[in-house]
Amino acid sequence: MAIVYPLLPEHIERLLKGKNIFCKYVGERPPNVTVGGKLIFYQSGGEKHLVGEAIIDRIEFMTPESIVKEFRDRLFITPDELDKYRGDRPESKKLLVLFLSQVRKYKTPLKPPKVVTMSGCTLSKEQYRKLMRHLMVSDR
Repeated sequence: MAIVYPLLPEHIERLLKGKNIFCKYVGERPPNVTVGGKLIFYQSGGEKHLVGEAIIDRIEFMTPESIVKEFRDRLFITPDELDKYRGDRPESKKLLVLFLSQVRKYKTPLKPPKVVTMSGCTLSKEQYRKLMRHLMVSDR
């Protein structure tokens, strides 16, 4: 299973450079994210393509304050960006936190197999396999 989230180009760059803690507010029902699954990076500005991925090693729910206190140097967004993203939400509202490894950029950006909204989307194992086959063909 893979989850696709829209990200700004500068956030993707930080992930690729080792900032391996990803966080996002999610709705009442957390997305179907699993340890060992993939987080796929959808570049929301500009090209609007899938540009890379990472493996999800650990999943937690934490407050913004806890995230910054514990992971400031590894967080993919700055504390100021996180504060702006929090907006009017209460400080006690927890974010989905994904601990990532094996972060990689695709050699060729790919069109997503379905619409990616602000809340993201999930891909089945078969959809992900199909995507990877297309990536292998386009890299030849």
